[in-house]
Amino acid sequence: MSKLESLKGAAPMALLAVALALQPAAVQAHHNSQAEFGAFGSETIAVEGTIVAINWGNPHISIDIRTTGGDLPAGQNWRLVSHPVQIMSDYGFVREEFAVGDHVKLLGWKNVRGAPQIWPRAIQVNDGALKSNLRFTDMIDIAKGTFESLHIQPAANLNGSPPARAGEETVAKLKEMGLLDEKGLMIWPPR
Repeated sequence: MSKLESLKGAAPMALLAVALALQPAAVQAHHNSQAEFGAFGSETIAVEGTIVAINWGNPHISIDIRTTGGDLPAGQNWRLVSHPVQIMSDYGFVREEFAVGDHVKLLGWKNVRGAPQIWPRAIQVNDGALKSNLRFTDMIDIAKGTFESLHIQPAANLNGSPPARAGEETVAKLKEMGLLDEKGLMIWPPR
Protein backbone atom coordinates (compact mmCIF):
# COMPACT_ATOMS: atom_id res chain seq x y z
CA MET A 1 0.00 0.00 0.00
CA SER A 2 1.42 3.39 -0.94
CA LYS A 3 1.59 6.38 1.41
CA LEU A 4 -1.10 8.12 -0.66
CA GLU A 5 -3.48 5.17 -0.31
CA SER A 6 -2.96 4.98 3.45
CA LEU A 7 -3.58 8.75 3.81
CA LYS A 8 -6.83 8.48 1.84
CA GLY A 9 -8.06 5.83 4.30
CA ALA A 10 -6.93 7.86 7.32
CA ALA A 11 -8.68 11.09 6.31
CA PRO A 12 -12.26 9.76 6.66
CA MET A 13 -11.36 8.13 9.99
CA ALA A 14 -9.90 11.41 11.28
CA LEU A 15 -13.05 13.30 10.24
CA LEU A 16 -15.23 10.70 11.97
CA ALA A 17 -13.13 11.00 15.14
CA VAL A 18 -13.48 14.81 15.12
CA ALA A 19 -17.25 14.60 14.52
CA LEU A 20 -17.70 12.15 17.40
CA ALA A 21 -15.55 14.26 19.70
CA LEU A 22 -17.65 17.36 19.01
CA GLN A 23 -21.05 15.67 19.29
CA PRO A 24 -21.32 15.56 23.12
CA ALA A 25 -20.58 19.30 23.34
CA ALA A 26 -23.37 20.06 20.88
CA VAL A 27 -25.82 17.76 22.67
CA GLN A 28 -25.07 19.28 26.07
CA ALA A 29 -25.28 22.88 24.82
CA HIS A 30 -29.03 22.63 24.28
CA HIS A 31 -31.34 21.79 27.16
CA ASN A 32 -35.03 21.67 27.95
CA SER A 33 -36.10 24.74 29.92
CA GLN A 34 -39.06 22.85 31.43
CA ALA A 35 -36.71 20.16 32.78
CA GLU A 36 -34.64 22.85 34.50
CA PHE A 37 -37.34 25.32 35.56
CA GLY A 38 -40.65 23.42 35.69
CA ALA A 39 -43.68 23.26 33.42
CA PHE A 40 -44.90 26.28 31.44
CA GLY A 41 -48.08 26.59 33.52
CA SER A 42 -46.50 26.17 36.98
CA GLU A 43 -46.41 28.88 39.66
CA THR A 44 -44.03 31.78 39.16
CA ILE A 45 -42.24 33.99 41.66
CA ALA A 46 -41.99 37.80 41.54
CA VAL A 47 -38.47 39.22 41.69
CA GLU A 48 -36.98 42.70 41.62
CA GLY A 49 -33.35 43.49 41.13
CA THR A 50 -30.61 45.55 39.56
CA ILE A 51 -28.76 44.34 36.47
CA VAL A 52 -25.07 43.74 37.20
CA ALA A 53 -24.00 41.92 33.99
CA ILE A 54 -25.43 41.00 30.59
CA ASN A 55 -24.44 38.23 28.19
CA TRP A 56 -26.54 38.78 25.05
CA GLY A 57 -25.37 35.81 23.03
CA ASN A 58 -26.06 32.23 22.08
CA PRO A 59 -26.81 29.52 22.99
CA HIS A 60 -28.86 31.44 25.62
CA ILE A 61 -28.81 35.02 26.80
CA SER A 62 -28.23 35.57 30.50
CA ILE A 63 -28.63 38.60 32.72
CA ASP A 64 -27.14 38.69 36.20
CA ILE A 65 -29.07 40.62 38.83
CA ARG A 66 -28.66 41.56 42.47
CA THR A 67 -32.06 41.15 44.13
CA THR A 68 -33.77 44.13 45.75
CA GLY A 69 -37.17 42.66 46.58
CA GLY A 70 -40.04 40.41 45.63
CA ASP A 71 -40.15 36.74 46.61
CA LEU A 72 -36.36 36.49 47.06
CA PRO A 73 -34.39 38.17 49.85
CA ALA A 74 -32.61 41.40 48.89
CA GLY A 75 -28.88 41.29 48.25
CA GLN A 76 -28.65 37.92 46.48
CA ASN A 77 -27.03 37.27 43.10
CA TRP A 78 -29.25 35.48 40.58
CA ARG A 79 -28.95 34.79 36.87
CA LEU A 80 -31.85 35.18 34.46
CA VAL A 81 -31.39 32.50 31.80
CA SER A 82 -33.45 32.78 28.65
CA HIS A 83 -33.76 32.02 24.96
CA PRO A 84 -31.17 32.36 22.20
CA VAL A 85 -30.84 35.83 20.66
CA GLN A 86 -33.16 35.18 17.67
CA ILE A 87 -36.00 33.88 19.85
CA MET A 88 -35.66 36.85 22.20
CA SER A 89 -35.88 39.10 19.14
CA ASP A 90 -38.96 37.20 17.91
CA TYR A 91 -40.55 37.73 21.34
CA GLY A 92 -39.96 41.49 21.04
CA PHE A 93 -36.79 42.03 23.09
CA VAL A 94 -33.68 43.87 21.91
CA ARG A 95 -30.27 44.10 23.56
CA GLU A 96 -30.51 47.89 23.83
CA GLU A 97 -33.40 47.55 26.34
CA PHE A 98 -31.01 46.25 28.99
CA ALA A 99 -28.11 48.05 30.67
CA VAL A 100 -26.02 47.44 33.76
CA GLY A 101 -27.62 49.41 36.58
CA ASP A 102 -31.18 49.12 35.21
CA HIS A 103 -33.93 48.04 37.59
CA VAL A 104 -35.86 44.92 36.58
CA LYS A 105 -39.09 43.38 37.79
CA LEU A 106 -40.01 39.94 36.60
CA LEU A 107 -42.15 36.90 37.01
CA GLY A 108 -40.22 33.68 36.61
CA TRP A 109 -39.45 30.13 37.60
CA LYS A 110 -36.58 29.16 39.89
CA ASN A 111 -34.21 26.40 38.81
CA VAL A 112 -35.65 23.11 40.10
CA ARG A 113 -32.17 21.86 41.06
CA GLY A 114 -31.50 24.81 43.37
CA ALA A 115 -29.07 26.77 41.18
CA PRO A 116 -29.46 30.56 41.60
CA GLN A 117 -31.11 30.85 38.19
CA ILE A 118 -34.50 32.07 37.02
CA TRP A 119 -36.23 31.52 33.69
CA PRO A 120 -38.26 34.72 33.19
CA ARG A 121 -41.97 34.46 32.38
CA ALA A 122 -42.15 38.23 31.87
CA ILE A 123 -39.63 41.05 32.28
CA GLN A 124 -40.02 44.76 33.00
CA VAL A 125 -37.01 47.06 32.64
CA ASN A 126 -37.14 50.32 34.60
CA ASP A 127 -40.64 51.75 33.99
CA GLY A 128 -41.29 49.92 30.70
CA ALA A 129 -43.96 47.36 29.97
CA LEU A 130 -43.96 43.94 31.64
CA LYS A 131 -43.23 41.92 28.48
CA SER A 132 -43.87 38.22 27.99
CA ASN A 133 -40.87 35.98 27.53
CA LEU A 134 -42.83 32.83 26.65
CA ARG A 135 -45.70 32.69 24.16
CA PHE A 136 -46.76 29.18 25.22
CA THR A 137 -47.38 30.38 28.77
CA ASP A 138 -49.32 33.32 27.27
CA MET A 139 -51.53 30.71 25.59
CA ILE A 140 -51.97 28.71 28.80
CA ASP A 141 -52.89 31.87 30.76
CA ILE A 142 -55.30 33.01 28.01
CA ALA A 143 -57.00 29.59 28.05
CA LYS A 144 -57.26 29.72 31.87
CA GLY A 145 -58.70 33.24 31.72
CA THR A 146 -55.86 34.65 33.85
CA PHE A 147 -53.73 36.42 31.22
CA GLU A 148 -55.30 39.87 31.39
CA SER A 149 -55.10 39.97 35.20
CA LEU A 150 -51.30 39.61 34.93
CA HIS A 151 -51.00 42.88 32.97
CA ILE A 152 -48.36 41.36 30.69
CA GLN A 153 -47.71 42.56 27.17
CA PRO A 154 -47.97 39.35 25.08
CA ALA A 155 -45.00 37.94 23.21
CA ALA A 156 -44.57 39.83 19.94
CA ASN A 157 -44.99 36.62 17.94
CA LEU A 158 -48.04 35.25 19.81
CA ASN A 159 -50.42 35.99 16.95
CA GLY A 160 -50.08 33.33 14.26
CA SER A 161 -48.15 30.88 16.46
CA PRO A 162 -48.92 27.16 16.62
CA PRO A 163 -50.19 26.28 20.13
CA ALA A 164 -49.27 22.57 20.34
CA ARG A 165 -46.41 23.06 22.85
CA ALA A 166 -48.91 24.66 25.25
CA GLY A 167 -50.59 21.25 25.61
CA GLU A 168 -53.66 19.49 24.24
CA GLU A 169 -55.97 20.89 26.93
CA THR A 170 -54.88 24.45 26.13
CA VAL A 171 -55.27 23.89 22.38
CA ALA A 172 -58.81 22.55 22.91
CA LYS A 173 -59.75 25.51 25.13
CA LEU A 174 -58.29 28.08 22.69
CA LYS A 175 -60.25 26.46 19.87
CA GLU A 176 -63.44 26.55 21.98
CA MET A 177 -62.78 30.24 22.69
CA GLY A 178 -62.48 30.95 18.94
CA LEU A 179 -58.82 31.93 19.27
CA LEU A 180 -57.44 29.57 16.61
CA ASP A 181 -57.71 30.26 12.90
CA GLU A 182 -58.58 27.72 10.18
CA LYS A 183 -54.93 26.52 10.19
CA GLY A 184 -54.98 26.05 13.98
CA LEU A 185 -52.76 29.10 14.65
CA MET A 186 -53.27 31.56 17.51
CA ILE A 187 -55.41 34.66 16.94
CA TRP A 188 -54.30 37.44 19.29
CA PRO A 189 -55.63 39.92 20.02
CA PRO A 190 -59.10 38.36 19.61
CA ARG A 191 -61.20 39.63 16.72
